Amino acid sequence: MADSGRGFSIAWSMMSEVAALGTLIDRNPNVYGVIPDFVSASSDPHPDAVKVGDAVRAMDEFGSFDYSGDGVWNPFPEWDDEFGLIAAEVASVDEAVRLKGERLNGRHVVNLVVRHAILGRGPDWTAEEPKARMVMKSGKPAWFVMKKGRDALQRVYRYEADGFDKKKQRPMKGAYRKHELSTSIRGAILSRLDWQLWQDALHHLHSSLFGRLHGGDLLPFVPDRQPWTRSAAYRTSLQAIENACE
Repeated sequence: MADSGRGFSIAWSMMSEVAALGTLIDRNPNVYGVIPDFVSASSDPHPDAVKVGDAVRAMDEFGSFDYSGDGVWNPFPEWDDEFGLIAAEVASVDEAVRLKGERLNGRHVVNLVVRHAILGRGPDWTAEEPKARMVMKSGKPAWFVMKKGRDALQRVYRYEADGFDKKKQRPMKGAYRKHELSTSIRGAILSRLDWQLWQDALHHLHSSLFGRLHGGDLLPFVPDRQPWTRSAAYRTSLQAIENACE
């Protein structure tokens, strides 16, 4: 049981601060990530709230969450990727996330759940599709060529070099042009990753708390891991209608 005398003392202290300053000044969150006010500090939390808080904090002990499923992770199925630029950027961020590991651990997921419970909404997964543009040099499309070199141990390696012959004023044999994304999508990738981690966390909490709460029953919950696929399906359907009308 909570120490009622200590609770009364804390509540009185808070009320004194409000009387003197007109507001509560900086306070640290409790173990559930909540800053108590002068009303709730004098009473025990609801038993169901304690169970939910414990279940959320228990996810901190999870070693790692996964998000890719069985296949290659594609968080942007609704975007065109003619040159493979989006897939390459996703693969690069995916590798960095897995190597670093911090974004997949339980602590990050707990912070996700707490933060978005306070905000009353999930991570923002909406993103503007970037354009593919040609890599430019001095205002003109750049040329590239692959060359071979040797390192200090005489091992052969390949590297990309300028593919334009300045003397002949023309591209070198085997030269090619490249495209790049008009804007970075790293933030959009991480936002969609957080959405999937958040949904998986809610699914875990629903499973672990189902039938254990006394104040009411949990509603059925099916995780919506990729809501953006509906945008892709709608876009495909709309294109089919337009093609049929031509």
